[in-house]
Amino acid sequence: MTKATTERLFNMMLLPTCPDKPPNILEPVKLNLTNISLDELQTKYPSHPGDRYRPEGCRSGQRLAVVIPYRDRKQHLGILLNNLIPFLKKQQADFTIFVAEQAPGGTFNRGLMINAGVEAALEADNFTCLVIHDVDLIPETSDNYYRCRKKPLHLSTANAKFDYKLPYQGYVGGNIAITPSQYKRINGFSNLYFGWGGEDDDFGQRMATFGLRVERNTHVTGRYYAQSHGKDKGNPINPKRNILLGKAVGRLKTDGLLSTHVNTTVSHRSVVTLLTVSIDTQFYARTARR
Repeated sequence: MTKATTERLFNMMLLPTCPDKPPNILEPVKLNLTNISLDELQTKYPSHPGDRYRPEGCRSGQRLAVVIPYRDRKQHLGILLNNLIPFLKKQQADFTIFVAEQAPGGTFNRGLMINAGVEAALEADNFTCLVIHDVDLIPETSDNYYRCRKKPLHLSTANAKFDYKLPYQGYVGGNIAITPSQYKRINGFSNLYFGWGGEDDDFGQRMATFGLRVERNTHVTGRYYAQSHGKDKGNPINPKRNILLGKAVGRLKTDGLLSTHVNTTVSHRSVVTLLTVSIDTQFYARTARR
């Protein structure tokens, strides 16, 4: 550890803890839907070393990693980050954003991208809270705190694409806050859901199996704007999702965070840590046949 790093850590320890309720938190959120690139974001939001944002004048009680599974949504990503960064800064969060981008080719696997993002985050720093965040969802209320509780917290309880209602009881899709220890306990997401659908319900089964009851934001606090998009060419409906769900509990120990077979390249684009994730497709093809 360098002298400068030691001095910075010591100075941080002298800062008071940030208040539970940040100042001006109830000011209304003003969505900005202007298209913006990562390069433009880099100029607009210069980050601290390591893409880490810290609150000014106080020390946050949690160290937050936001993990965004992603592919072929440049416009959505730019708009989300242009709203999410000031949103989290207003909450006085200590945060780093990890964008787990699946390499071109093949069918998109959201759960596997989340596992790869969490794996890279936990290797990078001692995070105390994980927020799994869809790229098309933008928070509409400033007091929707991105913080972990004793139980996993479903953040996006009122999604605009579902008319601000839960689509069905037990739904945990969209955005969720969970501690690293809880995530490890349930072995993360399944890695076998190639294509759209099923991985969130599988994740919900995992939490229920281990007795992790999910708390939810209210429908007032958990409001999210949903960026519109057409069908993803590389993300067709998964025809095997119901078969996989039927065997989900039996795969808990062998299918998940601990069996993530990917090759991840890390690059820093100032506002985010960008992960390019290549999937070992042969491994998962063999696993799916078992």
